Amino acid sequence: MNRIFTVVIVLLLTAFAAPQSLRAQNSIVSDISEPYLQKLIATAKANYPRVKSLDERVAIAQNNVSRQRLSYLDALTFSYVYQPNTTLNLNALQPGNVDGSATGVNNRTSIFKGTQFGLFFNLGSYLQKPFAVKQARRELTIANNDVQEYLLTLATQVRKRYYTYVQRIASLKLQTQAAIDAEGVMKDVKYRFEKGEVTVESYNQARISNTQQIQAKITAETDLFTAKADLEELLGEKLENIR
Repeated sequence: MNRIFTVVIVLLLTAFAAPQSLRAQNSIVSDISEPYLQKLIATAKANYPRVKSLDERVAIAQNNVSRQRLSYLDALTFSYVYQPNTTLNLNALQPGNVDGSATGVNNRTSIFKGTQFGLFFNLGSYLQKPFAVKQARRELTIANNDVQEYLLTLATQVRKRYYTYVQRIASLKLQTQAAIDAEGVMKDVKYRFEKGEVTVESYNQARISNTQQIQAKITAETDLFTAKADLEELLGEKLENIR
């Protein structure tokens, strides 16, 4: 009869402690801050290395569009030729020259004299430019789409990890309260055991329950630190620095 009474007492103490821990944290909705979450998303977009790489690809694509537009000028080729009125007679300068052209200068008549300029147009190259510009624009569009797609993905990842982080905080609060309650129950059972009111089995069961709650609290702490690290991986910054 005494043993049954002891078991009933332990169960009542545990049942009394459990609802208090549940009332302490029965929802995480009130702990979620949408403004703070938006700050986290903005921080991730500003710091995450892949976002920066995608932005660089967009910049490269924009430069390529500008380069292809300017390449229309490649179809035009400018050149010039200089035609002097007189030329140097190299034979007259050779040793032993006896033909009387000792001056080494030939007077010659040419249709074109002086400097002539030329502008050449490559039709085939010109016709290819619209396709090159269109291709560059498509590459720019793809680069912009890749950025927008990844920003959506990154925002979703931040949201999920933030929710997990908040959930881990709530779980730790529950486990902390449960550990406190289990310790209180154990102390009460220990007191009753020392007075001879409960059996050694009941006392050992209370000790085991207390140890399990402590272990559950340690696990909850580890889960919280892991969730925090996962979230900070996307942010590129400590949560404590984001207010």
